[in-house]
Amino acid sequence: MSLVGLEVREMKTFRQELVQCTEQQLKEIYHLWGMDGLSDKGGQKRQDVLLKRMADPIAGRFAWDYLSQDERQVLYRLLGHSARSGTRRDVTLKKSQLSEKEFETVLSSLEQRLLLWQKTVKIHTERYSYKSKSVATAEDVEQLYPYQENAEALYTAGKEYFSAKSDRSQMSLEKILTSSYLAYELDTLAGHFGLNPGVYYSRAEARTMILEELVQPNSAFEMVQKLAPALRDILKWVCEQGSKVSIQALRKHTGYDDTTLFNALHSFEEYALAFDTFTAEGRVLFVPSDTYESIKKATVMKEPFEERNEFVPLADPPQTIQVGEPAILYDLAVITGAIYQQTIEPTQAGKVPKRIAAKIQPLLHGKQRHRYIGEEDEYLDMLFNLAQELNIIHLPRTSMEGIKPHYEPGPQLGKWSKLDMTEQTRLVLQCWEKSFRWMDIVGAHFRQWDPYTWNPIKARSLIVEHLQSCIPEQWYSVDALLQKIWDKDAFELRPVHYTIRKGDRAKTGAMRIKWNSAEGEYYIGLLSSSLLELGLVSLGYQGQEFSETSEVKNPVAFMLTELGSAAISTETKAAAQVSVSPPAQENGIRSLVLQPNFELLLLHPDMPALYSLLPFAQVNQVNMVSRLTLTRNSVLRGVEAGNTIDKILQVLEESSQKEVPQNVAYTLRDWVKLYKDVKISQVMLIEVSSEAVADEIVSSSKLKKYNLSKLSSNILIASNDINLTELRRALEKEGIAVRISGDIVTRQNRYATTSSRYY
Repeated sequence: MSLVGLEVREMKTFRQELVQCTEQQLKEIYHLWGMDGLSDKGGQKRQDVLLKRMADPIAGRFAWDYLSQDERQVLYRLLGHSARSGTRRDVTLKKSQLSEKEFETVLSSLEQRLLLWQKTVKIHTERYSYKSKSVATAEDVEQLYPYQENAEALYTAGKEYFSAKSDRSQMSLEKILTSSYLAYELDTLAGHFGLNPGVYYSRAEARTMILEELVQPNSAFEMVQKLAPALRDILKWVCEQGSKVSIQALRKHTGYDDTTLFNALHSFEEYALAFDTFTAEGRVLFVPSDTYESIKKATVMKEPFEERNEFVPLADPPQTIQVGEPAILYDLAVITGAIYQQTIEPTQAGKVPKRIAAKIQPLLHGKQRHRYIGEEDEYLDMLFNLAQELNIIHLPRTSMEGIKPHYEPGPQLGKWSKLDMTEQTRLVLQCWEKSFRWMDIVGAHFRQWDPYTWNPIKARSLIVEHLQSCIPEQWYSVDALLQKIWDKDAFELRPVHYTIRKGDRAKTGAMRIKWNSAEGEYYIGLLSSSLLELGLVSLGYQGQEFSETSEVKNPVAFMLTELGSAAISTETKAAAQVSVSPPAQENGIRSLVLQPNFELLLLHPDMPALYSLLPFAQVNQVNMVSRLTLTRNSVLRGVEAGNTIDKILQVLEESSQKEVPQNVAYTLRDWVKLYKDVKISQVMLIEVSSEAVADEIVSSSKLKKYNLSKLSSNILIASNDINLTELRRALEKEGIAVRISGDIVTRQNRYATTSSRYY
């Protein structure tokens, strides 16, 4: 037999049936849905309240409470999603295991209170027999239906009663928020905590942040204070009973009627403080186990207590340690060596060409930077930007046709190369604190709550300021550092803005949630990225293992290193701006080992020695121990940069622990013996009226700064870098007339027609 069709009949609605109910029926229905005690200010208003309550699982629990066990069994069979389109009466009778009379009584009671309705429908079927044609038949069948308006609320509450898996008292708060809160309800709850799900946070993130807030007594206290005083007392009583009380005991304790109890349960759930549910023991009010301790404390607090993570050294080191090393300094040396050993012409976008980047990147130590997911790593280009801001490399432009600009050693490289690691770190710090082109990596849980008021660059100088109070080589809690910043500089990354409401600058629990997700995670990111890469801090993690390739997680502790302490020391900062390290041969420390196979080893970080080798040695590794190699190409590049073979050998001799091996010295001289080059530079020719005038100009103290020199008796030359306008004025002040012949291209005007390509 197969089912062919079911005759479609008009479905009854609760609203239509309600208007036909007698006064006695209405009284029973109102009672069923927990409306006892509701003031009666017109029948229509009570009906509107009822229609709203029927979609509410809390009201649905009142209905299940007032039904008999037989009524519950029968009704629950009609509420499943597949059963709502109708269930056969005879099948339901059989499954209920009730007598016909008992079953009829149950149906009458449920129908009286508008929990189900019955209808006879015609079902069309086809019957098949062996070696015969099918025969279509139709029969009248009594069907049972729930009302669609209240079916979902009743089913949600009924699952708790009939299924132990739906017992909410066994669930974590996060699971309750996931399974029990509709989207708009979660949005309302998140609003109490100052969150905006769907705007800056997903709802999943909002649920996690609400839980993180409620496990903190101060934040829980803030939510408890939003309850009416009587409800605070009830919550305190529930906590004193061990986190769970029966609804029957609650009625006895409070004397509440159904309406007052319904409103109380809603208030508790609105702030995610307590919930009602069905358990094996009956209906209860409970506080979730994962927030119970904090809420219990909150109910006895008179005011928020000072949650002090004292900023003092930790008694024990963390389980797993990531040692901070000056990766950025190492990497700056790598790219400086790269511009000596090859011609690097940036692309139109200002980036290092990919074929060259692919050779340099394996030598780098810093973490990758991605502006957006799936985009290329920008760390190498950031290094070049930083080096330009430090003026240790620069990009001089040329006006000559067919010659592209390429990176060259910058005007400050000579001074930089003589600084030790501490002094270099200090200069990088000063540049980093103000650089808009350097990208820090944010913490693992970063979530922005208002990008329009966000100005995070101040975080760099602020965290350095707070680190100055740390004892070097002592471990501190990251939470304690964030507490210190919250107490002193909570809103420094959000300058006063006309759209900021007054309440958004109050130090509330809700604000602290948002602050933790943005500012807090940004400060953690500074520790985990730039400050770690500068070697200022080492980091500590929970757990036994740490891997940079594993899932990103935030550190729980940090330690200011000796290098970090020296670099951020305010006492030596001024002096360090002008000091340089003595050459290796002056302090008696020689770190270089030159091997007969042309390999150079720097046995400890010696930045002056390293930079002295970069012009003519190929970099293989820059680290605590650095490795370089002398190759024919690298040495010739060094000669091309202006180093003679004698100067190269002198540098090697001064830095090396032993004499330069004979085979190395001979080979280097052979490499450069046949080297030839021509240097082309642009100068200005100044033709004067006589040799006497030429001598007068060259010897003049007022014109000395222009470095004019005689090429012949009446011709002077000057560098093309001088300011022609200033020179003209200076000559005229000396009573010398100046005439300009032809078109002169100077550094001041050579880019005038092409500047739009670069800016």
